[in-house]
Amino acid sequence: MNSSASIDLTDHDLAALQEARDLLANARQAAAELVYWTPEQAKQVAKQVAAALLPRAEFYADWAVRESRIGKVADKIAKNQIACTLTPTAWDNVALGGVRRNDALRIVEIGRPAGVVVGLSNSTSPVATIIFKTILCLMTRNALVISPHPVALACCTAVTNELQAAIEKAGGPAHALQILTRPTVEATGALMRDARTDVILATGGTPMVRAAYGSGNPAIGVGSGNVPIYVDASADIEAAAQTILAAKNFDHGSPCSAPSVLMLHASIAPQMQQALARQGAHVCTDAEALQIQNYAFPGGKFNAKVVGRPAHEIAQAAGVQVPVDCQALVCPIANPKAGHVLLKEKLSPILGSVVVQDMDQAIGVARLMLQQSGAGHTSGIHSASAEQAVVWGAALDYYRVVVNGSTVHDSTGANTGLPYTFTIGTGYAGKSSVDCNVGPELLVNWKRVAFPLPGGWAGAMASGAALSAASGTTSTLTPELQATVLRIVQEELEHLR
Repeated sequence: MNSSASIDLTDHDLAALQEARDLLANARQAAAELVYWTPEQAKQVAKQVAAALLPRAEFYADWAVRESRIGKVADKIAKNQIACTLTPTAWDNVALGGVRRNDALRIVEIGRPAGVVVGLSNSTSPVATIIFKTILCLMTRNALVISPHPVALACCTAVTNELQAAIEKAGGPAHALQILTRPTVEATGALMRDARTDVILATGGTPMVRAAYGSGNPAIGVGSGNVPIYVDASADIEAAAQTILAAKNFDHGSPCSAPSVLMLHASIAPQMQQALARQGAHVCTDAEALQIQNYAFPGGKFNAKVVGRPAHEIAQAAGVQVPVDCQALVCPIANPKAGHVLLKEKLSPILGSVVVQDMDQAIGVARLMLQQSGAGHTSGIHSASAEQAVVWGAALDYYRVVVNGSTVHDSTGANTGLPYTFTIGTGYAGKSSVDCNVGPELLVNWKRVAFPLPGGWAGAMASGAALSAASGTTSTLTPELQATVLRIVQEELEHLR
């Protein structure tokens, strides 16, 4: 399944570079076979592969936590299960290729898969991310090469090989899915820069995402999170406390959409702190908060040892005594200012807390956070006022604003209309090419054959025809013409390779 088995070079870096080249050569062959699948066939294979991995959700969740020491097994099981069950069905009614006709605009659209996708996998959701990206690529008839985070290399390699075996059992080609087993910075860079790579699907740290955009190949990248949550005077305090802590403690705070800093309106701050304590948080004294801060950011630099670790373990290491079942460490920030380390992303159950006099002051604190990281990602607000929520969203460069909900779950559509995903685009604010929740639609390009239209597009807009077309009013071509067009597309792709 991986070409690395035949490489016996004593120089690890050279072996990694050779492996990267071999993986891409194999991926091009697989892509040439995948293009002959129909979109319906692709979705069916994706469902078979996902179903084959679903019984292994617990096995790989346990392995990922043991290997990476990040997060909770129970929450990683949930992530793996969601990746296996929701991914292959969420786009059942979305065209991910084929041929379609738009009568209102007199346009025939022809779907074209990207070809070879290089996918970066992160450390906090390594297995679920690989399953998610694999299913996306199968549904869109693309070959995928994974570059995993080194801290989860073994479990990532194992699940990739098991996924590929399931692909072949379902009738897919060899090398439809491969993994870089020597994930050096140089080898990952070589994967991203190679002309045989069609698009990069980048999930991970900011430096690697920046490298993806600088590779010379198209990239769909995401930025880091740093989630502010404003709790205003009208909020349901108990509900807000429960929701915030459930999100903060999910996978021990490692998701990039986990709450990072609370802004508590002064009129309800004492009650909110008490409610957080009742829900299992430890509200630190100023002295304890400084101890936590010094451990998490020694010398102002982030300590990666806190990522996805239990709150009591972090507190113990910092010299603070909390119960073993502590849900989060709420650290007051008396004087928030630019550069304050607790205004940074924490990827752990550490939660900053600032008392503010009004929304304007809360917005000011959130803007200080944006100077650190998180632009374009996610924010939250707890309020009984819809107007307050919209003002909060309009004032800040966060592209997902979760109202009275979990920023971890609802930013990806659990209880909102936001699309399901494991990969959040952060838009121009976050230096990303996309502002949306990433789905398989981004791995397909559409050719458009445009026939004469009286008045053109502007006329269609004026008459409302273009708006009707945008709402999805399409019809189909004859089966014979569809087959002819798809054959031509396949021949074209083969020629390009």
